Amino acid sequence: MGVGELGRGIRVLVCENDAVMRSALGELIASIPGLELVGAAADVDGAVEQAAATAPDAVIIDVRMPAGGGARAARLIRRRLPSARLIAYSAHADRDAVLEMLRAGANEYLVKGVDDEELIEAIGRTGRGRIGLPPVQLEELVLDMAGLLAAAEARLDREVELVGRG
Repeated sequence: MGVGELGRGIRVLVCENDAVMRSALGELIASIPGLELVGAAADVDGAVEQAAATAPDAVIIDVRMPAGGGARAARLIRRRLPSARLIAYSAHADRDAVLEMLRAGANEYLVKGVDDEELIEAIGRTGRGRIGLPPVQLEELVLDMAGLLAAAEARLDREVELVGRG
């Protein structure tokens, strides 16, 4: 399903500190039927202010944004607009950055340099309430979660064993 087939436009806010990238993203979004650019911000405070003023469906957030980073912006926007869908957008795909953004409320994580079609698909997917992660990060997260569950089960087994002895 393409973005234009959603039945209503997806309202998008771009939060990117690099002026050239912010402008390019804005122009791309404004050129796509089914997407509506509702604002742009260069830092965390501007991102939160614009999100509150425009109530976007999807917010593209630069992970390394000044004044607290993308994670701070994501948490603050999520608090004010729980229904907004957040797309982390970063030049870095390291596991820690992905996890930090997911914990902050991001629904999607894209690495800068993706082609325009992939970015538009991500906005559409996120605007429809879906979650998307690059396959490598998804695999790592699943393995991390499995490890955490195994450790929690082992602790629970030890506690049950101790209680049974006592």
